[in-house]
Amino acid sequence: MRRAKDVASAVAGGILAMVLAGGPAGAVGRDVIKDLRGNYEGRSFRLRIDLRPASQAIEPNVLSIEGIGYGREESAVLFGRFEQVFLERITSEGGARVALTVYRNEEEMKRLRASAIPPPIMGMPGATQTLANFAMTGSTTVMLELEAGKKDPDGQRREIESLLARLFYVDTEPTREELEEFVIAHRLQPIGRLAAVTGLPQDAVRRILEAAPPAN
Repeated sequence: MRRAKDVASAVAGGILAMVLAGGPAGAVGRDVIKDLRGNYEGRSFRLRIDLRPASQAIEPNVLSIEGIGYGREESAVLFGRFEQVFLERITSEGGARVALTVYRNEEEMKRLRASAIPPPIMGMPGATQTLANFAMTGSTTVMLELEAGKKDPDGQRREIESLLARLFYVDTEPTREELEEFVIAHRLQPIGRLAAVTGLPQDAVRRILEAAPPAN
């Protein structure tokens, strides 16, 4: 019994020490998160890559310097490349990880937040199902996995901004070449849909498809 109390005391002391120190050694610095929130939260961006829905996995989208990974590769795309989305929140998730909460747009974010169950605390019983209920089909999360540690805040900041630039078109727009490549790669989709996603006029989409070589 004495030994159990000693172990419990040591664990509690370790947790308290981490709290007083500002979190685990690998955590993302508070100043880094604060700066990122000021620069990116509450903004709309066009996507460079597809995102999967949160209802299909606890971590549906994981982005690192090695690329994007999905919790379930077979799950449907929620937000596709070139679609505009709303970045509602940036949070430190422990370790060298940053979570992004993404909605289709600000109006849908307000509607879902007003009607959905609050997001759960991960690790609590029932968290998986509650998270799926909360996310519904209008939002998802992206987890950024960093190489830089908390002792290198400048490195963390650069890495996060580099990953954000891989995820979004930040203060820039897709090139005409990118849009044309997308249209040709998705030629089986309706012209109206391609025009809506790319922002190109329908006549321009038709001309791109007419000039494109036959599909293999």
